[in-house]
Amino acid sequence: MTWAVVTGASGDIGQLIAQRLAEDGHDLVLHTFRRLDAAERTAASVRECGRQAEVVQANFAGASGTEEFAAEVTARVGAVDVLVSNAASGVLRPVGELTDRHLDWTFAVNVRPLRTLATAWRPRAVVALTSPGSHRVVPAYAAVGASKAALEALVRYLAVELAPQTRVNAVSAGLVDTRAARRLPDWPVIRSDALARTPLGRLVTAEDVARVVSWLASADSTMVTGATLAIDGGRALLL
Repeated sequence: MTWAVVTGASGDIGQLIAQRLAEDGHDLVLHTFRRLDAAERTAASVRECGRQAEVVQANFAGASGTEEFAAEVTARVGAVDVLVSNAASGVLRPVGELTDRHLDWTFAVNVRPLRTLATAWRPRAVVALTSPGSHRVVPAYAAVGASKAALEALVRYLAVELAPQTRVNAVSAGLVDTRAARRLPDWPVIRSDALARTPLGRLVTAEDVARVVSWLASADSTMVTGATLAIDGGRALLL
C-alpha cells in the first residue's frame, strides 16, 4: 500500500490526477480548502478504483495551515510515497494594483506548501503544477506568475537537496480546457486564439496533465529530477 497526496483535489485537474494515481495503485489523501463536496466526489471516484481515500481540509494561506495539514496526514496514513502540489490561488491584477497582502497570499498558497510538505514527508516522488506565466507575461498575472517562477526554482533546489531519496519535478500546462475555463466570459475568443497558436491543433486537457503527472510519479521516470515539463501542444514554440 502506498499513499499519494494531491493538494487542490477539488478542481478538474486535481480530480483527474487523483483518479489516475488511484488507477496506478495508490491510495489517496485529497486536500481541499473550501470545496469539500467536490473533494468527496473525488474520493468516491478513487474508491470506485478499489483504493482508499482520505479527505483533509486545510487553509494553506494561514500561519500554520500547511504544517497542521502535514501533521494530520502523517497521523492518518503514516508515510507518503507521492506528493502532487496542485493547490493554487492568487490575485489577478496589474503590478501597480497589487498590495503586499495580495503577494503574501499568493506566495503562501502557491509556493510554501511545496517546501513544507516535501521536506516533512521526503516522499519518493514530488510533482508541482506550474504554468507558462512563470516566464511569459500574461495580463494581470504578475502575482501568480512570480509565484510560479519561485515554485519552479524551488523544484530545482529541492531536487538537489532531497536527492537521492526524493525526485522533484514540475509540470507546466498551457491553457487547459476545464469547466472553470469554460465559464470565463471571453472563453470563445481565448479558445480560438489558443487553437490558432497551438501546432498540435487542440487544447490541453486535464487528462493530458494527469498522464504526465502519473509518469513523473512512476518508476518509469526514475532518472528525471529537477525538470519542468511543458504540456502545451507546442504553443510556447511560436512567437
